[in-house]
Amino acid sequence: MARIAEDSDFEALKKLVDDHQGWTLELSKSDTQVYTRPVAGCNFNMVKIHTEFVEVTADTLFDVLHDPDYRKVWDSHMLASEEIGILNVNNDVGYYAMSCPPPLKPRDFVLQRSWLDTGPQGEQMLLSRSVPHKNYPPKKGYVRAMSYITGFVLKTNVNSKTGCTLKYVAHCDPQGTLPPWLVNKVTHTLGPRMVKDLKKAALGYISWKQSQPHLRKPWRFPEEISGPRISIEDCLEQKALPSTSRPAVRILPSLPNFPASNGKIITGKQESPTTPRTVTPTTPTTSNTNGSPSISKKDEKKEKKLLAKKEKAEAKLNASITNGCSSGSNSTSSSSKKDAKKANKECKDDSSIKDKKKDGGLKKRRSLLSLKF
Repeated sequence: MARIAEDSDFEALKKLVDDHQGWTLELSKSDTQVYTRPVAGCNFNMVKIHTEFVEVTADTLFDVLHDPDYRKVWDSHMLASEEIGILNVNNDVGYYAMSCPPPLKPRDFVLQRSWLDTGPQGEQMLLSRSVPHKNYPPKKGYVRAMSYITGFVLKTNVNSKTGCTLKYVAHCDPQGTLPPWLVNKVTHTLGPRMVKDLKKAALGYISWKQSQPHLRKPWRFPEEISGPRISIEDCLEQKALPSTSRPAVRILPSLPNFPASNGKIITGKQESPTTPRTVTPTTPTTSNTNGSPSISKKDEKKEKKLLAKKEKAEAKLNASITNGCSSGSNSTSSSSKKDAKKANKECKDDSSIKDKKKDGGLKKRRSLLSLKF
């Protein structure tokens, strides 16, 4: 998240640009030196540049680094720049997008800038780093790069009133699929190129500024600030939402087992209210321990009586057949046949009476179930 820079942050910046311990000198050409240093836990090196601007004052260079309108003129890599808002008179947040050599995608940043001017005999410092912002998430077509630190320390030359020294340090992660060895290699050339463009821009700044309809410098004169005021809470880290959001499931209490219309037993499982199940009420039955329906005691007695009658009828039929075969008379066989028919008729009558009773019981139970309370 964003944080208002303190004096200790600028002191740390000055120490970082002046202390060469652990740094490797990669390039030394005329008045420019380029240093690099590995950073623990990161594959990308930190870069530092010392150079002199013989014909440019520290005040002018400080204005060039701040002026958003002039940057559109001299920065050939800039694709977009926007002032998001100010935190206070010495801290603001802005959006910056830059082009990259093809086939690489352009990079963009959301940066908090902090600055401090200690007077004519002191230093002018500018410190920036990446921060999130709720209204500027990563967008399609750009790779959101990360700036851990970018700092400038400007100081007027003691022996020259028109010249100054520039000390620059940066540690950035371009993100994407760029190999670290390639990024570390081109860093040696990008730094001096940036310094060359900045010198050329600083030489033409005063004449350009005088041709503008306004001479506003809000980084120097707080009363000229016109940007919106934003809060630190706007720059909190945005947590990523899960890719698939599931609705909250309300667990229902367990339900007793009951039979469905197809005769199968439906267990009382806990379900979410999003998956309702319609159940046709039928005659409740008891079930065994294995979940299969069992016959009630009343039905068992009726079944036993019916079986006893069938066995009695069969016994009579068998007896009549054996008697008929032994005597050989037609009258006896005909009487035995009549007895058999009578026994079968009794069995049928008993089963029909049973079915009617069952139907009547079902109708009564269904009529009771259909009642609405």
